[in-house]
Amino acid sequence: MSLRQAVESIAKYLPEVKKPIRRPSLGERLIWTALVLVIYTLMGHTMLYGVSQATRLAGQSPLIMSIIFAQRIGTLTTLGIGPIVTAGLILQLLVGAQIIKLDLSKPEDRTTFTALSKLFTIAVIIVEAAVYTVSGMLGHLEPSIQAIVFIQLVAATMLIVFMDELIQKGWGLGSGVSLFIAAGVAETIFTNLFSPIVLPDHYYQGIILALAQVAAGHGSIIDLLYRGRFPDIMGLISTIAILLLIVYLESLRIEVPIQHARVSGYVARYPIKFLYVSNIPVIFTSVIFTNIYFFSTIIWSRFNPANQDPILNLIGSFNATEYGPVPLGGLAYYVTSPGNVARAAADPLRAVIYTLIMLGFCVLFAKFWVEVGGLSPQTVADQLVKAGMQVPGFRRAPAVIARMLERYIRTLTILSAIIVGLIAVFGDYFNVYGGGIGILLMTGILMQYYELLLRERLEEMSPVFRRLLGE
Repeated sequence: MSLRQAVESIAKYLPEVKKPIRRPSLGERLIWTALVLVIYTLMGHTMLYGVSQATRLAGQSPLIMSIIFAQRIGTLTTLGIGPIVTAGLILQLLVGAQIIKLDLSKPEDRTTFTALSKLFTIAVIIVEAAVYTVSGMLGHLEPSIQAIVFIQLVAATMLIVFMDELIQKGWGLGSGVSLFIAAGVAETIFTNLFSPIVLPDHYYQGIILALAQVAAGHGSIIDLLYRGRFPDIMGLISTIAILLLIVYLESLRIEVPIQHARVSGYVARYPIKFLYVSNIPVIFTSVIFTNIYFFSTIIWSRFNPANQDPILNLIGSFNATEYGPVPLGGLAYYVTSPGNVARAAADPLRAVIYTLIMLGFCVLFAKFWVEVGGLSPQTVADQLVKAGMQVPGFRRAPAVIARMLERYIRTLTILSAIIVGLIAVFGDYFNVYGGGIGILLMTGILMQYYELLLRERLEEMSPVFRRLLGE
């Protein structure tokens, strides 16, 4: 039995969201998208039944996990989109490396890929739900309570999978995964700006409200310049600066002149993004770092809670706090961001090592993604030639065009990977609201939604545009 036959025989028993019979209007798709977003947000504030420490642990996962996986520990979104992202990345790597041979340009192989992705996701959901339940990540649970928590995690995460599928099948706009990430970062930013919670220093948590207090004569602005892990003026300025920088970098293009081989005199431009690999390297690197932290905390909690085993300490030693395990040493310590400039200054060696590891992995994954993600000079050259295009002054041959494109793509791949890595690192050091990675992801996602809404609006205005866009 072939891979396709095996997957199809299993996939037909899996529940799925059916595609709409007719194409929903833009208004209907916006309503479905908003409904899914509201449900996911409510799930992120609904505590797991039976988890006594949920109120303390909810939202206390490392910032990098909260962003990449859109999760809140102790709530129905404890696993978040982690299983979807992890399964998708594993499958993409297996297909890109030709370990699983699928040609995604063929409809039947795309169907097999989709079914295989769902199977991978379900498997990851079951494994992660079991690990969270028995590892102590949610506190000490009795065996009967473990079964209840396990069922809640599996059911809630499967609902997240179906909501993502609902949006992608055409009922909503864009991707559920992207939507949940952007919404999580936006909620964090909004909370840091306008939270009305009063902190022990008698200022509001939200920096805008705290500044209003100072303006009303209650306190000094000096107190708000730096507040550690709470929103402060440094974070506000850093957030605005990084947001403007990312928007500027996203708009930069290197334009390569091209012309149609059969239409002389007409020269167009092929734009190559300055951030050529976008945020993919940071996502890959963050997933690696997150899983190192995740599994090292499991090993520590089960086999080395007193940090007495020197071998296991190389993986990670931790301090149990009310905010969850805090790394003290080992690999987990150096792949976890110091969190702010004060902790980075207190341990500059850790800050330097973390930065170098982040940049190294970003460059590595950027180069890998260019090869397997269809962004290599050879792939782009083949696409241009198949479209009947050529570069003026060069022979119309893929190898010739690829050599010319390689000068730009190779440099942009490494440079853009370093830039997005630095944005992620220094965004954390300078208390950027939502984190540097979060701002990077949210900006890219919102720009994609802006372009998508413009396209949808054009299609609704005239069916001619739909035919031109291949709908």
